[in-house]
Amino acid sequence: MMENQKKKKEHRSYSRDFKLQVLKDMYEHDLSYGFTARKYGILAAHSLHLWEKEFPLTNKSLSLSTTTIQKVMSMRKKKDEAKAALVKTKEEQLEYEISCLRKALEYSELRNEALNELLKIGKEDYGIDLLKKAGAKQ
Repeated sequence: MMENQKKKKEHRSYSRDFKLQVLKDMYEHDLSYGFTARKYGILAAHSLHLWEKEFPLTNKSLSLSTTTIQKVMSMRKKKDEAKAALVKTKEEQLEYEISCLRKALEYSELRNEALNELLKIGKEDYGIDLLKKAGAKQ
């Protein structure tokens, strides 16, 4: 019967000092969220994002050096710039896709026009109406 029941996710609460220690280590050693979570046995790396909101970078409780604060802020700025470049790249990709679709549409319209011209020539020159059904009686 236990198999049918959903397993509850374990929920932990961490002390303020532990959170500050983890954030300080992550900032000072330039660690990723995932690595930091594994290192300290934190179940969800997302918790670190929440802790960052709870204890901003300039929080005196973190007791970070000004060089560490500047380094983290410059890394965040680079990350934001990379995201902005990605959006620009996505826009460029969409514009390229639109131009490809427009060319394909032009080609299809031209092909359709050519086929209609062939049908017209077949009817006028050879007396064959290819648009009529073969078995249709007149």
